Amino acid sequence: LRQKFGLKSYEEQQADMGDARALFDAEKKKKTRNKLRNMDKIWPEDKGVIEVLPPGLIKGVDTFLKVGLGVCTVAFIIAGILITIEAGSKATGTELPAGWEEWIVKFVEPNFTPGLGVLLGFSVSLGVFSISLGGSASSTYRENP
Repeated sequence: LRQKFGLKSYEEQQADMGDARALFDAEKKKKTRNKLRNMDKIWPEDKGVIEVLPPGLIKGVDTFLKVGLGVCTVAFIIAGILITIEAGSKATGTELPAGWEEWIVKFVEPNFTPGLGVLLGFSVSLGVFSISLGGSASSTYRENP
């Protein structure tokens, strides 16, 4: 349109009227447009996010999520067993060893529900991460003619 009809951008019109700042803005926008036009050189269209990441980072994230999920699961089960033991001692009237009841009541019980939230967070994160690995462009079936 510029060559055929002589149309100018708003910034160029402002620059023609003497606004130097508008000319600077026009140059800045032109550089941005050129970067966007060359985006396929920076990030090829057929590559997913996972393919761009280094394999060591992917393995590290996967290991972190799996270990975190395992630790949280074991801690949650142990906390449940301790709470059950404390409740059983109250119901039967037997005494727990010195300091156990206080430790369970002050530390384990208040952190039981937030611990479940952390466990759920690790579980969901691992699921989303695993799905993103399976949904990468390299794992998608396509026929090449």
